Amino acid sequence: MPWEITIINGTRDSRKPLGLRDDVIAALAEAVPGVELQRPPMPPDEMLAMMPPAVRDAMARPKLEAGFEHDDLSIQFYTSDTPEIDWINAEVRGNGDPLPVLQFICSNTRWSVIDVGENVIVDVANANSESWDSFRQWRDKAIRQLAADDPKER
Repeated sequence: MPWEITIINGTRDSRKPLGLRDDVIAALAEAVPGVELQRPPMPPDEMLAMMPPAVRDAMARPKLEAGFEHDDLSIQFYTSDTPEIDWINAEVRGNGDPLPVLQFICSNTRWSVIDVGENVIVDVANANSESWDSFRQWRDKAIRQLAADDPKER
């Protein structure tokens, strides 16, 4: 279960594009060394031919992806591959703290992070961010409930 966030330029209600494609790629790579948005590899043509047209079209849509992993933290970034990038979506997984990484990204660029589930701006400068803490509590409770309901666990 990932914590879903969106990196934007502006506020929740008044957004502007993040910037030109190459500038956004460079800004993210500068903020988090080793994280470079790039096109993912396409499946082989033989595999694409076996997919339903809707799936094939989705796979062929131009997109950019990047990943960050450190200790018990994983962040997958993804966006469209267009001349101007409007936002970057991301999925945060693990128990590590993503806030320092997100703070580096936002402090260098003046971008903001939205918690998609709560539709609020995340205070990435606050080590005790309510948004991240609330998600972790919800996730951990859901996992405990699933484990308690699993007949294998009895």
